[in-house]
Amino acid sequence: MKLLTENERVMASIILIFIVYFGLDSLLSLIVEDESLIRQRLTFSFIVGIASGLVFYFISSRWGHTPGTGTIDRSMNVLERALGDDEMMIISLVKDSVGITQDSVRFRTGFSKSKVSALILELEKKGIIQRERSGKTYKLFLGEWLK
Repeated sequence: MKLLTENERVMASIILIFIVYFGLDSLLSLIVEDESLIRQRLTFSFIVGIASGLVFYFISSRWGHTPGTGTIDRSMNVLERALGDDEMMIISLVKDSVGITQDSVRFRTGFSKSKVSALILELEKKGIIQRERSGKTYKLFLGEWLK
C-alpha cells in the first residue's frame, strides 16, 4: 500500500469531513422531519464530520510514517554503503541544495565536467537523482524514493 504524504492525508481528511457532514445531514433529514431540530441536526452532522476527519488523519499516520527526514536518513545510510565517495559527494550536495545546477556541482566538487556528467548520468539511471533541463545545464533533485 502506498503511503500518503502529509498533504494527501490533509486533503483526504477534509474531503471525508464534507462527505460525512452532507451524508449524515441528508440521512437525518429523512429520519427527523421536525423542522425545529434543523440547527441541532446540522450541529450534530458537523461535529461527527469533523471527528471522522480527525480520526482518519491520525489513523492514517499510524499506518506507516509519511516520507520525511527519517526515510531520507535511512536511505542515505544505505547509499553510503553501496556507492563510492564521489557519488556520495554529489548526492550530499543535491540533498543540501535542492535544485542545484550541474555546473554548481562541478565547481563545488572540483571534478571535471565529464566526470560530473558521467557520475550524474549513472545516478540518474539508478533513480537516485533526477535531472531537469534549465537553459544549457540541468537542475538536480533527489529521486522520488528518497523524498
